[in-house]
Amino acid sequence: MKIVSFEVSTPVGRIRRLGALADGDENGRIADLTAAFAAHLAQDTDEPTPRELAQLRTPPDMIGWLRAGHAGLAAAKSALKFALAHPDARGPDGESLMYRRSDVRLLAPLPRPASFRDFSIYEEHMTRAQFTPMAGGKKYERDPIWFTNPPYYKGSCTGIAGPEDPVPYPYYTKLLDLELELGIIIGKQGRNLSAEEAAGHIAGYTILIDSSCREGFKREPFGPNKRKDFHTALGPCMITADAVDPMNLKCSVEVDGETWFEGSTSAPHSFTPAQLVAYSSDNETLYPGDLLGTGTIGFACSQDLHKWIKIGQTARFWIEHIGAMSLKVVEGEHVVDHVSGMKGLLQPPGAD
Repeated sequence: MKIVSFEVSTPVGRIRRLGALADGDENGRIADLTAAFAAHLAQDTDEPTPRELAQLRTPPDMIGWLRAGHAGLAAAKSALKFALAHPDARGPDGESLMYRRSDVRLLAPLPRPASFRDFSIYEEHMTRAQFTPMAGGKKYERDPIWFTNPPYYKGSCTGIAGPEDPVPYPYYTKLLDLELELGIIIGKQGRNLSAEEAAGHIAGYTILIDSSCREGFKREPFGPNKRKDFHTALGPCMITADAVDPMNLKCSVEVDGETWFEGSTSAPHSFTPAQLVAYSSDNETLYPGDLLGTGTIGFACSQDLHKWIKIGQTARFWIEHIGAMSLKVVEGEHVVDHVSGMKGLLQPPGAD
């Protein structure tokens, strides 16, 4: 199944819903899972409280649905089946069960992750980089520990954008890089998991675009913040883990119709998605709605491609079976710059 979050207009304003792609891709119809499951219960079962059970099993919120676990997945499958069989039916309160793609706004499938860890597991990434300040201008070489302990940074959960949102080009960079990654969405709470156990905690996968400013390493020596936290795109859907093999998915990047990258998630990498989940759970608890990124797939970023996106251009990111999203780059916010060269309370060494 391909699960989406979307907004629809109503007489009381726009509301967020949980849906499934009824026709298999992001350009087709979208079934409202909450309304469809309630309608299914009301018509096909003797359930006395169809609305209430639908809110429990298929709530109009991704994290709420993930918390329902296997029961939520079974309910979603029943809801989609009912909506496909009865596309013109209505829910118990007169709600539409099916929407045309043009009638909704597609959101990030996980609009506000519970947490966000972004790894770097692909061996080819950074090996063609023309701008490597982390390596002091030298050829980028991986530390031996990279092969045993997957590195990651913790990103902002408030900077998540969807497939219809523009990408802001921050005023403080001249090197914006949109990195294609596979996103892993956690569906089950767990702690200190083995890789075998961790596989059962993955709800599904999505496309993750890690937007990065390629300057700022000296400004942020303790890890990325401003150069990462302004934007991360997810979409167009979450494909459930039972429907895809994440280890062998074709993928591509196009900019204004020109192919910049073609590759596969099978490119040389150090760990499987399940191993990343296991590592994340070591001495920490993972929760439904946590998000993990694999890091840039192969050479799928400007650092390695030596091509840089510009304001006004549109980048299309595609991963097999998940779908595609086209993101337009726009000029970022720059009302007043209060912080560049900010004078602190202490003077750096050698200052007069």
